[in-house]
Amino acid sequence: MTHTLRTLTAALFIGSTLVACGGSESPTASPSSSTESAATDPAATVLTLATVNQARSTLEELTGAPLNTIQVQSMSIAPSGDMSADALDPDKPTELNKYVAYPDGRTDIRPYDYGGAEKYDALLTTMFGADLVSPETIVSSWEDSFNRVEGERADMKATGVTIARNSGSGEIELYIVNGPERDRQTVYYDPAGTFLRVS
Repeated sequence: MTHTLRTLTAALFIGSTLVACGGSESPTASPSSSTESAATDPAATVLTLATVNQARSTLEELTGAPLNTIQVQSMSIAPSGDMSADALDPDKPTELNKYVAYPDGRTDIRPYDYGGAEKYDALLTTMFGADLVSPETIVSSWEDSFNRVEGERADMKATGVTIARNSGSGEIELYIVNGPERDRQTVYYDPAGTFLRVS
């Protein structure tokens, strides 16, 4: 069941954006604003350091804040340059937004309704620093995921890396869905890039 949900989540992210993952209920987003940012390659199939750094820079531009001050509930970066982050608005820290960047340079900011002030403290327990996981760890974990699943390398296709809290343990984890099309598996790492498990 967990594997099915993780795979569905990753598929949704590649097609559009990723639904938030965390210890609380997934809030509901609504369209807010759209801007232009630096374009990346939508056909890219390898996650590079340049792509990760561009995604992090885009998040800084969208929030208007340094990365080390941004609190996120989840963050996903794909080889194509797709980026999705559910983060508190640095200027209005009681407001939660989904910040999205597309390979063609478009960006969106979508406000969430997470349930109001009575759920704010619970929301905070799901947040973590956007700079918690280094770009190098994000890329190396993505690359290592190919060694953790069964199948021919040529048949494998990995989604991007998603960073979020495990809803069961509360621990922050990276996960990548990888493997041949008919035998996809989810590979998990801790924030330091240490391999945890495959499901």
